[in-house]
Amino acid sequence: MDWLWDTAERWLHFARVDLTRYVIFAVGVWLVLWVALRVPMRGRKIRDASPPARQMILEFLFSLRTIALFSTVGFCLFAAEQAGFLPGPALAASWGWPWFAISLVLMIVVHDAYFYWTHRLIHHPRLFRRVHLRHHRSNNPSPFTAYSFDFSEALVNVSFVPIWMVLVPTDWPVTGFFMLHQIARNTLQHSGYEIMPARRDGRPMFDWLTSVTHHDLHHAEAGWNYGLWFTWWDRLMGTEHPDYHARFAAAVRKRLDAPPAAASIAKIASLLLLGAALTGGIPRAAEAQTRPDIAGRWATQGFGSIVEFSPCAGAEATMCGRILWLWAPTDSAGRPRTDSHNPDRALRSRGLVGVEIVRGLRQTAPGVWSDGALYNPDDGRTYAGSISLKEGSLELKGCAMGVFCQTQTWRRTADVVAAAGVAQ
Repeated sequence: MDWLWDTAERWLHFARVDLTRYVIFAVGVWLVLWVALRVPMRGRKIRDASPPARQMILEFLFSLRTIALFSTVGFCLFAAEQAGFLPGPALAASWGWPWFAISLVLMIVVHDAYFYWTHRLIHHPRLFRRVHLRHHRSNNPSPFTAYSFDFSEALVNVSFVPIWMVLVPTDWPVTGFFMLHQIARNTLQHSGYEIMPARRDGRPMFDWLTSVTHHDLHHAEAGWNYGLWFTWWDRLMGTEHPDYHARFAAAVRKRLDAPPAAASIAKIASLLLLGAALTGGIPRAAEAQTRPDIAGRWATQGFGSIVEFSPCAGAEATMCGRILWLWAPTDSAGRPRTDSHNPDRALRSRGLVGVEIVRGLRQTAPGVWSDGALYNPDDGRTYAGSISLKEGSLELKGCAMGVFCQTQTWRRTADVVAAAGVAQ
């Protein structure tokens, strides 16, 4: 019977550690943001309403089940090492501090990829109700939502650690720091208060990290923002909420230096005036729709800019596109917007108007232009791109590494102006 008591004692040790960690961060974040700093942080609250007490009690109770599962997996890993089936921790410890730091960073980065793809998987209609529904019952999350999972979702989440430790030599303290990182950020991301500092243009200071607003949007509108620690998977796969930056700017009470997604009355009036100047009048809209090529002026998605397509200089068989006009030509300080993210430092001071963002497209099929490059001034990256002309609109697809693609729809300026006139 001694072995049974010894096993129970060891399992309880893991359970105490996991429970203590959860309570410290969940209760701590709740006390700090929701109680102690409630008044000074009220300007950073993402939603006006707060979740009811009953929801938070249920979240805490379901979290206890998740913690029991986490503790069981931790105990099994420890037992496997003791039995000689898990040599990785001892091997990693012999590699010293450089591997300690490298393995911790790698573990966090790879876990983010694991979470993104398993998260998207359990959002499949056939799996959502059976695997992920409990977590999304917290439509307005609280710090206690962090571990509020169905048993099957908790199993999916906890499986990463044993898979990683079997495949990658990892010291136990690295796993401990990994768990500290995940519970700290997990509770903060469900806190309902935006704590990420903002840049002057209203965007997150560290836009490659997920903010509280980023994950809160996932709870509000479940088809977006699947990433956990970083934003890059959502951006590569086109699953980041289109209004994310606007919502973040609203949460931090700043003006976003990008056009709003929805048109206002003033915007419609501006479109009419602008369209008259750029297209020579509304009657040209029908003519524009009949053009068989992409030459001319196009309004980007959200009407953030107008891009003009014409044959590339020195290569008449290819098409290039340059920015002709910006909805927001200046930043929050009133300075002209520049190509500030360009990888070439010498070009970062140039104004965005006139910058060539589409290069070298060739018509490879009827209505299709490809083999070109699409430059995104928002991040300074260049993507392999193609353009399809479909029913008078342009469908642009830019791909990184030939796999991860995003798509936008652009429309002729005259068509947008004509539609605005009908909307009035």
